[in-house]
Parts: sequence; C-alpha cells; structure tokens
Amino acid sequence: MYSGAQYFQLAQPARVVSLPRVFREDYILRLIQQLADFIARIAGFNQQGEYDKALASADQAWGKLIDAPRDLIDAVDTPTLAGMLREPAKIRAAAQLFYEEGRALAGKGDPLHAAIRYRRAMELMLEARAIDPAAGDDGAILELSRLVPSHTLDPRYRTGAPS
Repeated sequence: MYSGAQYFQLAQPARVVSLPRVFREDYILRLIQQLADFIARIAGFNQQGEYDKALASADQAWGKLIDAPRDLIDAVDTPTLAGMLREPAKIRAAAQLFYEEGRALAGKGDPLHAAIRYRRAMELMLEARAIDPAAGDDGAILELSRLVPSHTLDPRYRTGAPS
C-alpha cells in the first residue's frame, strides 16, 4: 500500500509529461496565427508593389518561425529545413514565406532568386504533405507547379509533383 506522498511521486511524472504537450500545442497555434498575420501583410505589400517592405517583413517572419540565422536557412537542403521546423503547420508557413519572397523578388526584377524561392516553397509543401496531408496541399502544389518546372526540383521530390 502506498502512502499519499508515495502516490504523489508516482503520479507526478504523468502530469509533467502531459502539461508541456498542451503548452507546446498552444504555443504552436499562437505562432502559426502570428505567421499567418505576417504572411497576409507580406502578400499585401506584394500586391501594392512594395517589394522591399515585403522582403523586410519576410525576414521578421523568419525570425519568428525558426531560431536560426537566415544564411543557414538558405544554405540547408529542404529535408534538413523541414526537420528543423518539425511541425507540418510550420513547414507550410515556411513554404508560404518562400512563395511570398519569390513574388517580391520577381516584382523587383530578380527572376533567378524568385525561382529559387518558389522551388523551396514547392519542396516544403511536398514535405508537409508527406508528413501530414491537409486539404489545401494539392491546390498549393498545383499553383506552385505552374511556377516550378518539375525538372528543377531535387530528384526526391519529382515523383510527388504534378507534371
């Protein structure tokens, strides 16, 4: 028979394990909402032709999304970046950020760097869909496929992209 103190010690780890998950999920939901607000603002800047503001806002959004230097984000391959982001919702947010950066760069007359951002957006959407398919994934991938020729994708993503 356990005393009250012994029972508390045995039951306590279960409480500790479940609370961080709740806090983590709440944190992720708040983060995704903040990123959605950033992305809406960036899209608005792009629609107004304010491409420098769009890119500056995207840099701020990256700072919220992932605690890593921007140079590292651009240097790692897509599977590594997806692993750093972990959550499919964060991976989708990163894809949207890359897409909006691509729009801003295209608007500034830099099609080469825009194409790189669009390709990263496509690859991240394919990563997110592979982990946890969502209703809007196929539409986003179809839209991106109009901007990203499948032969420019890393070979691991070519089978998951529309032709």
